Amino acid sequence: MSEFLSRTGPVAPVASATERGPAVRPPVPVKSMRSGIETGTHSAPGIAERTSAAADYAKLKADIADVLAGIPSDRVGGSEAAQKAERSIVALMPDPIVVLPLPPADPMIVAFVAQVAQTIARQTAQTRAAQAHATPIIVEAAAN
Repeated sequence: MSEFLSRTGPVAPVASATERGPAVRPPVPVKSMRSGIETGTHSAPGIAERTSAAADYAKLKADIADVLAGIPSDRVGGSEAAQKAERSIVALMPDPIVVLPLPPADPMIVAFVAQVAQTIARQTAQTRAAQAHATPIIVEAAAN
C-alpha cells in the first residue's frame, strides 16, 4: 500500500566536483604605514593628487557657502509688527542651496557649480532690488 520503502543500507557519500577553501580566511599581515612615512615613500600611488583634490573640493565648498551666506534675508527698519511678519515670511522661504558633486568629479562640473552659486547670489540681489522698486505699472502688468 505504501510506496515508501525504508532504506537499511548506508547512504553513499556525495563527492564535490570542486574542492572548496576554508570558510574563514586567515588574516593577511599588512605592511606598516609608519615604515613608508618614515622612509619618505608612499605605499599607495597618487596620495598627493587625492589630497590636493580633496583640499580643492573643501575650499570650493567653503567659497560657495560664503557666497550663499552673503545673500541678505531680512530688511532693516520698519515697525516691530512688520519685522515679525517679515521674519515669518522669510522662515517659509527656502534657503538657496547648491549641491556639489561628490569627488571624484570632473573639474569642469565643479567650476560650473561655483559659477551657478555666484549667479544665484547675483540674481537674488537683482530680484530683491526690483521688488523693492516696483512701480504701479509693473505690478499691473504682472497681474495680467
